[in-house]
Amino acid sequence: MKSRLRLALPPLAEITPESIMAFALFDRDGRLLRSGELPLGQLAQAVPVDYVQAILHPGDAIAVTVQLPPLPAKRLDAAVQASVEPMALSAIADLCIAHGPRAADGSTTVAWTGRHALLEAWRQLDSAGLKLAAIVPLALALPGSDPHPSRPLTLPVDSRWQAPLPRWSLARPEWRPTSQMHRWRGAALWAGAAALLWLLGLQIYAAQLRGEAHALQTSTEQAVRTAFPSIPVIIDPVQQARSQRDLLRLAGGTAGADDFMPLALGAAKVLNFADGHVASLRYQNKKLTLVLAKGYTPPSDEAVLHQAAAVQSLQLEKDDGAAHTWHFQRVNSQPARETRP
Repeated sequence: MKSRLRLALPPLAEITPESIMAFALFDRDGRLLRSGELPLGQLAQAVPVDYVQAILHPGDAIAVTVQLPPLPAKRLDAAVQASVEPMALSAIADLCIAHGPRAADGSTTVAWTGRHALLEAWRQLDSAGLKLAAIVPLALALPGSDPHPSRPLTLPVDSRWQAPLPRWSLARPEWRPTSQMHRWRGAALWAGAAALLWLLGLQIYAAQLRGEAHALQTSTEQAVRTAFPSIPVIIDPVQQARSQRDLLRLAGGTAGADDFMPLALGAAKVLNFADGHVASLRYQNKKLTLVLAKGYTPPSDEAVLHQAAAVQSLQLEKDDGAAHTWHFQRVNSQPARETRP
């Protein structure tokens, strides 16, 4: 601690940003560096310091000594409140109560003040940039031999300003004001946690959907393989099953020897770019041959055509010896061999 600022507060209920504050700035050895009076709103900028001690105005707090039995530390607060209750004029819930350590003879110094007035004044000081390290009743901030214990601290600075303070005070951490930035930071953290939890839930739900979709795809492919074992590769199970169904309908329930119409329909779907450019068509030995007139634009990647043909359960072959000629036949279907007498 390089320096400390001691403030003489006006009555708590009267503290505003315009309130005039008497102050004394001391170095680490207790030497007076500066003193004076300034409005609260200007004090933090004019006298920048981290360690601030606020001395309450007479009558704002009561300090007494009570006798307490030996108690564990966690029960001492409850015992102090019980001892204050018969002496206070307000309900315990409306007070801020603090106490020092219990001495060997059981004596304990206790101080209390109105909760609302203290917290509102503390908020005003904090908003002005003064981070209080201690809030001490006047009776506990004066020398023991002070002849006027009910007189407030006034300038000039004398021995009344330099008495050592107790190590405890009414500036308890649980009552410290929360800054606006801290409140927003807490809200932002909660919002971020909620968003993270929401995203995690979405990821889990998406993973479940992917699993269900994969299971459905697998079961669909298996059903198509079972119903149409002649299909060698399953690419689009729904489309391939529909094509096989249409073939069976056209063939009267079975894929008969005359497969011209189903083959032609399938070829039309594969070579959809050749619409209006078919020069000739021939069906022989379960193979459909199409000769296209010039002017069509085939896809740059013929693998797309072969894949589309596979979906229709067809085998596509481009004739290398004859221009603009394409051959179609059913997968695993071989042209009938000629028989010689």
